[in-house]
Amino acid sequence: MNLEADSTSFLGQRPLAAATSLATRDAAPVKGNLIGFKLRSSLRTKLLMAFLLIEVLLVSVGVIGLLSLREADQRANQIVALQHKIEAYRQMQHDTLRQLYGVSTALEFPDEPTLAIALRQINQFGYDLDRVSFVAKDEVALLNRVREEYARFIAVVSHIVDLIRNGRTADAKRSERAELGPLADTLERLTNQLVNRAEADMVAGIDTSRQTYAKSQILVAAVALASLVLTLVLGHAIYRSVINPVDIIHHGLNRLAAGDFSERIEVPNHDELGELAAHVNSTCEELQQLYRSLEEASRHKSQFLANMSHELRTPLNAILGFSELLLDGIYGEPSEKMRSAVERIQRNGRHLLGLINDVLDLSKIEAGQLRLSLADYSVEELVKGVYTSVESLAAEKNLGLSVAVPPGLPPAHGDERRLAQALFNLVGNAIKFTDAGEVRIEVEPTGKSLKFSVQDTGPGIDETDQAKIFQEFQQLDNSITKAKGGAGLGLAIVKRIVEMHGGRIWIDSRLGHGATFSFLVPARLEQQAIQT
Repeated sequence: MNLEADSTSFLGQRPLAAATSLATRDAAPVKGNLIGFKLRSSLRTKLLMAFLLIEVLLVSVGVIGLLSLREADQRANQIVALQHKIEAYRQMQHDTLRQLYGVSTALEFPDEPTLAIALRQINQFGYDLDRVSFVAKDEVALLNRVREEYARFIAVVSHIVDLIRNGRTADAKRSERAELGPLADTLERLTNQLVNRAEADMVAGIDTSRQTYAKSQILVAAVALASLVLTLVLGHAIYRSVINPVDIIHHGLNRLAAGDFSERIEVPNHDELGELAAHVNSTCEELQQLYRSLEEASRHKSQFLANMSHELRTPLNAILGFSELLLDGIYGEPSEKMRSAVERIQRNGRHLLGLINDVLDLSKIEAGQLRLSLADYSVEELVKGVYTSVESLAAEKNLGLSVAVPPGLPPAHGDERRLAQALFNLVGNAIKFTDAGEVRIEVEPTGKSLKFSVQDTGPGIDETDQAKIFQEFQQLDNSITKAKGGAGLGLAIVKRIVEMHGGRIWIDSRLGHGATFSFLVPARLEQQAIQT
């Protein structure tokens, strides 16, 4: 048909322009990649710097912790050393008293075992002095005085022991009072000085440890606070540099996928993400231009089809009118041969008129020119009118045709003529594709909606084909469909009419088990639904 050839040639110019546009767009990223190669390092540098700062932060916390632990350990060792000093000093004081006690005992009981014990205690004191010299290396001057006084002490004790052995006990007692007592007092005073210094150092060490612990707490708290602030700053920087641009690009791509080409993606980055946003914007502009071109082409196509359908209907109505006059014998009684030919002309002319009407309706719907005439209508009368229109078609094929409408339905509100057209198309398809059995029309009220169903016993439709049968000019590719004919517009028009009423249509079918087409529309439609 010339109509299809003209419309195809008219639309055929668009794919060439679209292909040229897409080829230009594919070539553009080649240049963009050369420019973006230098910019790729910036985003990588940002991420590397972020990870480096995190590593530095972790290392700093670890080092500060180790330094604090080492200082605490040093303070603890110093306190332990001071404790050892104090213990050594106390032991030396204790041994000095024991020696004095031993000498006093020897004077009271001047026998050889007592003298041996006194001499052994003097030797033990020497061991204590060596121990003190080992743990108190910083008290050299004071320890030298202790050694000097201790040497004099040993000499006096040895002299007293010799006097006792020689039986000069009275001289030994005088020597003890005159020489040994003052020496013992001197040694005790010196050891007390050592103890006092060690205790003072220990108290100072404890205070220093406390101060160090307090400083460590402040330092750790400061580092933790600084780490928290740095983490927040770093997180904010990563969010602004990476996460937020990715999120912006993600929402932009979602809008692009939804068909919204009006907005552009604003990403201030001067890295790969900024380059990606620029490419997305460029693609969006090209798609918008292509979309406008396609819309313009679709509008011209719909306008062209509407004009051509109107122009074709005028002579076709004349042909049908004159053929009707010929059959009525206005120009004389036709012969049987002529009547058969005229009836064939009239039958094919009506079929062609139905196709033209379908094309015209679909063109009006696509162009947004079809408006529903909303008014109250009787559901029972609507179904009865469709039944009357198709009753003869079902009778020609010896098919059963039944109707099930609940009695007493209240008046509905909608476009009665368009709903009748939708129901007529469904029933007509059912009769056309059913060779034996019956076709059933049912109406069921469901809440505030009405459910219309058309059930047949035809060949059924495979599940893989059910999704495409509601598209324009789509027919099932099998022998049954080819034998029955049709342009593939009836179900598409039904779907559009139902959607204009704010409803939906669906099919329930299995291959070889017939089909049931159902659509649901509001019982009271107050406003035509917006088509997308």
